[in-house]
Amino acid sequence: MAITLECVTSRDRLAEIAASWQALWLRSGSDIFQHHRWIDTWAEQTADRRDTRLRVMLAWQSEQLVAILPCAIRRVRGLRTLQWAAQDFSDYCDAIVDPDTDWRTALDALWTQLLRRGEIDLVQLRQVRPDARVRRLLARESSALRVEDRHEQCLRIDCSWPNGEAYFRSLNKKGRNNHTRGKRIIEEIGGTAVFRRIEAAEDQCPALDRLLELKRGWMQKHDPNSPLLGRDAALLRAMMETSLAIGMGTIFVIESGGVIVAASLNFLYDAKMQAYHTSYDPAFDRASPGTILIVEYSKWAFDRGLRHVDFLRGDETFKFRLGNAETLLDGFSGGRSVVGHAALLVRDWRERVRRSRRPAVDEQTLSGVEPSLDGR
Repeated sequence: MAITLECVTSRDRLAEIAASWQALWLRSGSDIFQHHRWIDTWAEQTADRRDTRLRVMLAWQSEQLVAILPCAIRRVRGLRTLQWAAQDFSDYCDAIVDPDTDWRTALDALWTQLLRRGEIDLVQLRQVRPDARVRRLLARESSALRVEDRHEQCLRIDCSWPNGEAYFRSLNKKGRNNHTRGKRIIEEIGGTAVFRRIEAAEDQCPALDRLLELKRGWMQKHDPNSPLLGRDAALLRAMMETSLAIGMGTIFVIESGGVIVAASLNFLYDAKMQAYHTSYDPAFDRASPGTILIVEYSKWAFDRGLRHVDFLRGDETFKFRLGNAETLLDGFSGGRSVVGHAALLVRDWRERVRRSRRPAVDEQTLSGVEPSLDGR
């Protein structure tokens, strides 16, 4: 059956295809980052930005949607840059395809049509998993893209234990002792320590407020130039609220004397947990409340038959200490105009200069540095 291609450039059209999108999303087994509400929330929040334009490519067979390339064009340092829609807020980016169709042909057609539309100086598609449906298309030689040198790590805990207690007992003695000691310190500082999942809808917004308050405090001290302290702050909150609204987001907390001292917004679906955003109160830093929270929600997950606790992107030390598996994400870039190619050449030159000037670092010294648990 013939394939019909469409390029969505407006939120109105994006809203019209919600039902078809979600039906395809369910058939495809995609991540939350390809959910229609996730992309639509991002599109709504960026609709008034002159530097962002939707370029969502659709493939139809008759009236059935069979493939989606959810992309956008953003002005980045003056360059019209092709990215995934919601790329900065999504850990796993991919196309959405119907596994029961000839989706490879559909993706090839969508990609060709997307490039033919022009208006692109630079391609910069990141967070691509090794098993991503779109990877073959991006990696093939004819696409004129290259794999970027920088790989992002996503560490996780793959469950091989019958329950959460068995997982906890698998931790080394120091880890178990630190967990118990940390809870005792929390109680000494603020009162009875309680781990719980925020389930009541009326309690979720106050918990989210507290999580973001703690995060802002950390960023103002450690990363004051972060866009999450500027115009992206409201966008991040909207994305997090969307995950709660569609029933895939949940909040876990450690409370001390009834006050939240550590919180994490996680996603739960498809027998897995994904830890999206975590922060804690620095007043309790001596107790490592963030690590206590991670161990507790991992125990919770494995008691309920979940098979993975995924820490998503980031190279925080606790992930290496607690994780037992990893996924390496790739980025693909390429020039599509004279200025785009020139920008890549300049970037390559700067990288070579930076590497030539990089001082030798004692690996043993690095191994002793443990960054704060700051989540996203």
